Amino acid sequence: MSKLPKAPLVEVVTELRWEITSKEELAGVQYLYGDLYNELKQKYPFRESILPVEVPIEMTINRPVHRFRAEKGGGYPLLQVGPGIITLNTIDDKYYWETFFEDAKELIQTFFNVHPVKNKITPALLYIDFFPFDFHENNVHEFINRKFNITFGQSFLKTKKLPADFNMGFAYNMDVGDLRVNFQKGKNNGTEGILLQTRINGNPDKPNIEIINNWLKEAHSLSSNLFKQLTEGELYESFK
Repeated sequence: MSKLPKAPLVEVVTELRWEITSKEELAGVQYLYGDLYNELKQKYPFRESILPVEVPIEMTINRPVHRFRAEKGGGYPLLQVGPGIITLNTIDDKYYWETFFEDAKELIQTFFNVHPVKNKITPALLYIDFFPFDFHENNVHEFINRKFNITFGQSFLKTKKLPADFNMGFAYNMDVGDLRVNFQKGKNNGTEGILLQTRINGNPDKPNIEIINNWLKEAHSLSSNLFKQLTEGELYESFK
């Protein structure tokens, strides 16, 4: 996704999920945290626990348990790891696709080195954008139709009242995987507006580094083109 000076981008996340099918696999994940940190601590030296230690490990499957940061005090980029999941997260200020992709490749390679997985792996790529919007003073339906390449509305209710909430989405089965585009009311740093989440979930496949890296490039290309087409016109020009 191109680096736009006034991009609405909030966060970018790439994720790997893998199946855990036995108690032995679940127990082995506990060694992953230390092994992964030992290999990447020069780049991500600051550690923190996300969940209380008393939470049973069975309840943490597919949930991040530990977080490693590059900067102290909530900085980005960061890694998250838990039973059946690892993620790489960054924010707009730190995001350049080339750098993010290299960091993702490093994480994936390190993960495979310290924790060989036999079961299928599912990659994902998520972009979160935010558009400030005052729901009390403006009509969100009109805003979506005017700013995005979307036609949306309703004819079942006759009222002059403005919509107080908003949530709509699209889902498509693409060659690269499951594409989901969702708009919803939300906040960013205390400001009310519209959150746009563009997520691609890859198809589960054998654990292969080259396959996953190639998938990431394809998913990024699809996400980038979709964002440009979705905001093409006045809205996209405002990001330059």
